[in-house]
Amino acid sequence: MDLISQFIENYKKKIPFYEAAGRLAASQLETALQSAGIRAMVTSRAKNPDRLRSKVTRRNSQRETPYKNMREIYDDIADLCGIRVSLYFPGDRDKTGDLIRDQFEIQSIRHFPDLSKPPSYNRRFSGYWATHYRSLLKEDTLTHAQKRYISARLEIQVASLLMHAWSEVEHDLVYKPLQGRLSEEELAIIDELNGLVLTGEIALERLQSAGDK
Repeated sequence: MDLISQFIENYKKKIPFYEAAGRLAASQLETALQSAGIRAMVTSRAKNPDRLRSKVTRRNSQRETPYKNMREIYDDIADLCGIRVSLYFPGDRDKTGDLIRDQFEIQSIRHFPDLSKPPSYNRRFSGYWATHYRSLLKEDTLTHAQKRYISARLEIQVASLLMHAWSEVEHDLVYKPLQGRLSEEELAIIDELNGLVLTGEIALERLQSAGDK
């Protein structure tokens, strides 16, 4: 059995651990958001093994030196446990970020769109807008029984509800196509939908501002 297959089999045994860690982190975050009056949907998931195999295989082919052992792979994959924060109002991004920094141990923050990377297809609009926080649970927020989850690396993805929905469509159609490559017309429609989502976010920000006034 090759190294990547060994890693996937090992990961399958750990899925319940990552699912439990995700539920715990999502529960903490949902409570904090509700206390702050921020409306959002909070969900969690452990990485799907098939998607993980594809990601690890792709990463391995892009590395200067292939993975030598499973520890290198675990260290390289940050989103085995993912928490998604889907904001009703995009204007709450900054307040949500402050809560996450207070609630979790932050290892790194990544902002999208990533202007350093060229888009994978021609488009007029900017694509995925979000902030991803790679983090760990704080020890002082855990009970004795929960401290086993302190080693679980979390990726908390914060974006509007509209943007998360669009990104799922784009990801599945553009990056994981089940029926072959998309036509130029199909890619243009996805780009157009992105423009509508960005317009919707602007309208929601204006609505929230008007309500505050």
